[in-house]
Amino acid sequence: MLSNRHELPARQLSLFDLLDRILDKGVVINGDITLSFAGVDLLSLKVNLVIASLETAKRYGIELPWEKWAREKAELEKKEKEKKKVGDGRRELGNKEP
Repeated sequence: MLSNRHELPARQLSLFDLLDRILDKGVVINGDITLSFAGVDLLSLKVNLVIASLETAKRYGIELPWEKWAREKAELEKKEKEKKKVGDGRRELGNKEP
């Protein structure tokens, strides 16, 4: 008995094609791992893993580690400058005679 269904040819996916697809679209893995003994949590891990190309990450607005470091450094420098300004202002007020 012949079937009218046409089978689609099996598509082979090479490792290169798979990697290209993952980097183009990106993969996100979230999970929690807890190691317990006798009802007591000994170790708890929270995993947030993003696998994507830099271009894909930027397209989706993911902050890259070096961008985060630069932003945090700039914030710290700004706070230090503000502290120094406040300290200099206090010294100036303390040195002035009424």
